[in-house]
Amino acid sequence: MPKKSLYVLIAAALGALAASSEAARSEAGATARQGVVRCGGNHHLRLSGTEVHFTHYALRNFDASTAIVIDRIRVFDGPGSVVFDSAIGGLPVSENGLLGPGNNVLAPNQSALIDSHEMVPAYLPDVRRPLQLEVEWSAPTRALSLDAITVRISHGRNATTGQMLEERGRHAVECRSISLK
Repeated sequence: MPKKSLYVLIAAALGALAASSEAARSEAGATARQGVVRCGGNHHLRLSGTEVHFTHYALRNFDASTAIVIDRIRVFDGPGSVVFDSAIGGLPVSENGLLGPGNNVLAPNQSALIDSHEMVPAYLPDVRRPLQLEVEWSAPTRALSLDAITVRISHGRNATTGQMLEERGRHAVECRSISLK
């Protein structure tokens, strides 16, 4: 009888351990084979052209073993018109060169930073802002979902020469997964 009680106790402990490890795994983040992430942003001039606002988008693959493929990036202006579509001209070149027209894969643990200047050819007038960035991604197997952050930046600007001057502000906001499969 004591042996049977010991086995029951061991089985209960192992069951609790397995349940807690599963809870820890699920708390690490959502997994999926594909998804869509949406981010906000801006790309415009203010104060009679003496201040410029633009956006950096940080895309991060937190998965330690599975690559994430960036299938498509689109940028929409305020009224909803497409300003940029990578299906037409390829991915924009990231600041660190990991993503671009010749490469759409973020290997495990890689991050890329894409500047709105790479996707929006001119500063938008008031009636066409703010922006929305949409990233469609996929993975060969279930992976931690693509992480994305919007970093809105403002700089002083010489209205005559267009030279960008001192940074005046920076604000980071998490993007939102709107679809995971």
